[in-house]
Amino acid sequence: MERQTLWRYSSHILMTVGISVTLMALLVHFSLGSVEGELWPRMLQVAINLSPLLILAYTVAIILRTILQSLRYRLILQASETDVPGFFHLLLVSACRNMFVDMLPARLGELSYVAMLNRGYKVALPACLSSLAISFVFDLFALGIIIVGIIAYQAIFLGVQFWVVGTLFLLTLVVVLLLLFLFPGLATLVRLLARVHTENWGRLGRLFDWCRSLLSKIVQALQAARDAGITARLALLSLGIRVTKYLGFYALFLAVVVPNFPLIDRHLVSALVALISAEAGASMPVPAFMGFGTYEAAGMLAMIALGAERSASLIIMFSIHILSQVVDYAWGGLAFIVFIILTRQTVTSVRLGARLRFSWYGLVAIIVFCIGVAFLVWEVRSLKNLGALRPPASGHSVLPAGDSGGQAASHLAGLNGYVVWSSNRSGSHDIWMYTLPEGELRQLTTDSHTDYYPRISPDGGSIVFARSQEPWVSQRNYYAWDVMLMDLRRNTTRLLARNGNVPTWSGDGRKVYFQRNGNQLVQVEVASGRKAVVMQTGQDLPLPASVQLQTPVLDPTGQVVAVTLRGGQRATSLIYPDKRVVRVGGGCQLNWSPAGDYLYKIDRGGQRRNAVIRVDPTTLDRQVLFDPPGEYHHIYFPRVDNTDSVLVYGASTGGHEHDTADYEIFLWRIGTPASDVVRLTHHTANDCWPDVYITGMR
Repeated sequence: MERQTLWRYSSHILMTVGISVTLMALLVHFSLGSVEGELWPRMLQVAINLSPLLILAYTVAIILRTILQSLRYRLILQASETDVPGFFHLLLVSACRNMFVDMLPARLGELSYVAMLNRGYKVALPACLSSLAISFVFDLFALGIIIVGIIAYQAIFLGVQFWVVGTLFLLTLVVVLLLLFLFPGLATLVRLLARVHTENWGRLGRLFDWCRSLLSKIVQALQAARDAGITARLALLSLGIRVTKYLGFYALFLAVVVPNFPLIDRHLVSALVALISAEAGASMPVPAFMGFGTYEAAGMLAMIALGAERSASLIIMFSIHILSQVVDYAWGGLAFIVFIILTRQTVTSVRLGARLRFSWYGLVAIIVFCIGVAFLVWEVRSLKNLGALRPPASGHSVLPAGDSGGQAASHLAGLNGYVVWSSNRSGSHDIWMYTLPEGELRQLTTDSHTDYYPRISPDGGSIVFARSQEPWVSQRNYYAWDVMLMDLRRNTTRLLARNGNVPTWSGDGRKVYFQRNGNQLVQVEVASGRKAVVMQTGQDLPLPASVQLQTPVLDPTGQVVAVTLRGGQRATSLIYPDKRVVRVGGGCQLNWSPAGDYLYKIDRGGQRRNAVIRVDPTTLDRQVLFDPPGEYHHIYFPRVDNTDSVLVYGASTGGHEHDTADYEIFLWRIGTPASDVVRLTHHTANDCWPDVYITGMR
């Protein structure tokens, strides 16, 4: 192969792949922005449980649908054109058309079919437009037949929904009006335009004549198709296209609903009503990219009318939309690459020297490819930041090394109290307790959902913690959690607040503060349950709404909030009653000492990177409070006890993810050598977010 030809192929492939990955990145980007944050845990659970076989069934149905579309286009074009592209070429055009159709509102992406046939294969523009119009009418006709079948089934078994009958009436009216417009209407319009004289109109006259000529040729092509005797074959092909399309969507519907929503009506007719409504919504003249928003809204309304719950309806329709777009763009993107390669000479009309043209084109292709890949990597990283899709393995116990058990007993002697933390060693993350100094291990919660972030009340008698609203939710997700209150003396647990995360106590134990929606700090009175928003980014704080308030903690007086900012900003900060935000520095998990006389956080500064850093709240001077020794040096979750004498923390040998890495829980008596640290857990499960309460010391 010549070097110049190789450069052409490489440029085309780079350009098309760059466009494809850019579209996929946009798909991910708009997906993230199209769903309320608290629904993401359920979306991720749906993604875990999807059936590959049903997705494959959808893919096969889409390919069959494209084949039938190609046969229909070829049948219409042959009625008026002698030089019609072969079946394979029309297959490429059809696949690309299906990819581009939702790129513009009101299905203006259909025009990609006209552009590709006219520029790529030199098919006359009137024939392209007429075949597109005829296909559209027969699509509606086939849809009408399917709706008639739905109404008939409802009349016999379910009871007719009159809004479906109304839809059929409107559809019939549209088909009749389109037929009247395409056949007697356009011909009449051409005859009227023929009476107009444009000799003195100048450029406007030439444009008018061109439009009049185009309309005349479209009328001729329409009449040729009408007189060709292909109506029955077009009707059968159109019905086949609709049937394969909706069977494919029904396969996706089952892929989402069966493993995730067992109570949703899975009947074919009920599902078709929702799927057809969603398709109609995506076709509306609303400027929504790829139909996002309009598709889900219309499908949701239909599903709610069928008795489905609102959030479940949104998740189902959104999941189907995402899955269908991924398959359509993979199939259409492949077809577009082949189309560009096969028609590279006909679609290139710029009259520049070959070497210059392909040099510049190749440079642009490389730029598009690099931007597309970088954009996709960035968006996939955004998905990764939502946390692990699956819970970690429950792990197994490991034996303490050497005489660590005896050393632990000696270091813990004289400490009375307990440590609590979250661990998935029993399967799901639950709250566990380690008593001091006995070393007795107890499981406090046994719920099937995720329990984490336990915080002990000032009197040591209660614990607040976060419980997920779905069986598995990553800690990176800030939304789908509820605040639970456990009374240790009565051994009871109750819901304290819905939609709350990372709870902490007020200094007097009468209130609990928690994060809501990532950017709110809310307080709830333990006795009455009354709630109030303390602060919110984007409103009463000089911070954008995109900034997240991670692990917010108030000082003992309830005045100053220590918080880690993420999202639009990245810092540890103090927020004062007058809403001033003072930056403390980098790091994370900023916290108050029991008396409020110092702050501590995780930040760089240790011998192997992370350490617990002590910060003066007035001067913001910092010093290392504790630098973990040994192989468990990747430290997180520091917590000082109520007497300011003990530090507990979690550490791993290098793993970072808070809810999946093999963290172990350690205890260190403040002021003693770092080597005297005591390892409390010996298990490969994920142990995280400890807290400690000391009732007395000897």
